[in-house]
Amino acid sequence: MNYKSIDKFPSNAVIILLIIGITIGFNVFGSLVTIISMQLDLGIDAKLIQAVSQLIFLFGLTILISQIIPLKFKQLFRLEKNIEFKYIFYGIVGLFFLNLFNTGFVSFQEYLIPESLMGIYNEYLELMESIYEKMLMGRDAYDFLLALLIGAIIPAISEEFLFRGFGQRSLEENNSVLFSILVTGTIFGVIHFNLVNLFPLILIGIFLGYLAHYSNNILVPIFIHFLNNAVSILFFYIGEPELLNDETSLSFSTSILFSTIGLLGVIGVIIILIRSGNSRNE
Repeated sequence: MNYKSIDKFPSNAVIILLIIGITIGFNVFGSLVTIISMQLDLGIDAKLIQAVSQLIFLFGLTILISQIIPLKFKQLFRLEKNIEFKYIFYGIVGLFFLNLFNTGFVSFQEYLIPESLMGIYNEYLELMESIYEKMLMGRDAYDFLLALLIGAIIPAISEEFLFRGFGQRSLEENNSVLFSILVTGTIFGVIHFNLVNLFPLILIGIFLGYLAHYSNNILVPIFIHFLNNAVSILFFYIGEPELLNDETSLSFSTSILFSTIGLLGVIGVIIILIRSGNSRNE
């Protein structure tokens, strides 16, 4: 059956609006429940609210609205093919370069901020850090496992199903792979509402998009997404390596070097992914 011939396939605008609507719904629902819980002194853990919000909106709604897409479930969510472990390897290598780019780029952009705005920038950094600490930090193994659940496991599954599954796969039906990856990758970066890491997040979204398309198995980007978040959470608990610590400022030239090597490394892995896909189709 040629699914592209079905007239009821949603337009690009509808697909994009649905992705944005789901992410906004997730953030609004979580915020409202948290505020109500605090006002009524219900004693509901904010971490549990975050987990439930992700399951209901990012995952549950994604599965629900997938019914409007005239593709089989396994086809839409890239579950038809077995995992080829070379793509796991490519993903891990790409993740290394992504983090190298993030380390260099965040330091590099600080050199571009006018001195008059550094106070606002530092306040924003402190705000973001306090939010992450409140959601992820704890004192024992239970808190660490809970942080992994709400900060790595659930986001990796729900966000990949939404962005690389429903969103990107739907767009690919009537658009180029590049367009589909750039659109969903950009939205992925923006909806994290982290201005400091905006460009690194967009780059991660784009890389995961290529990984999903050429591995043709959603479990591959899910694992890499999980690994990225899990390592970040681990650093929250044991402390970051000195090189990655925000308090250890890189020189201007070193930040450019890290950014350049990281970006070129990611591009290199993407080229390998594209070539592996082309050779498979020959």
